[in-house]
Amino acid sequence: MANRKSIPSVLVLEIEFSLLYQVHGLTTESCGNRLKEFGVHLLPAYGKSAVGDDFEILSNGPGMWMVQSRNRESELTLVHLRELLADTDATVTDLSSARLTVQVAGVSSRTFLKKGCPADIDSLESGDVISSVIGHLGATIHCTGDDFTVYVLQSFGTDFWEWCRLSTMEFNM
Repeated sequence: MANRKSIPSVLVLEIEFSLLYQVHGLTTESCGNRLKEFGVHLLPAYGKSAVGDDFEILSNGPGMWMVQSRNRESELTLVHLRELLADTDATVTDLSSARLTVQVAGVSSRTFLKKGCPADIDSLESGDVISSVIGHLGATIHCTGDDFTVYVLQSFGTDFWEWCRLSTMEFNM
């Protein structure tokens, strides 16, 4: 049996997404039923997320959504998404290699995030999405129940990992 003190109360792990797109300028009205074939009937409201068949849509700003999938075989490719939205004013940008994506898990995950984020982390519920800062770095934070997915610019990855290293010391990491 492991010593309880040796089990970390927060884990910070990098996640590799095979697909990560930013959609800008799309309205709920112009989207209509375009994503219905993928299991999404409505775009999520600002600050919320919606789950499709093999992807998730995060509303990270007015008229802005991040589309993510861990399925390398997803049918929702960049080309397909652009084709679906071709007759709208939306733009689609591939962010797959532009973001560092990190999962923060464990019983102290909220306490850990509050060390560097001024947003009200305690009020976040499963499916909530916010844009804020963590350790002075811009971040998108997605609450997935007791865990969180954090997105930061890849170019700030080293700085973010250094902040994580220093901030996890008290959590027995």
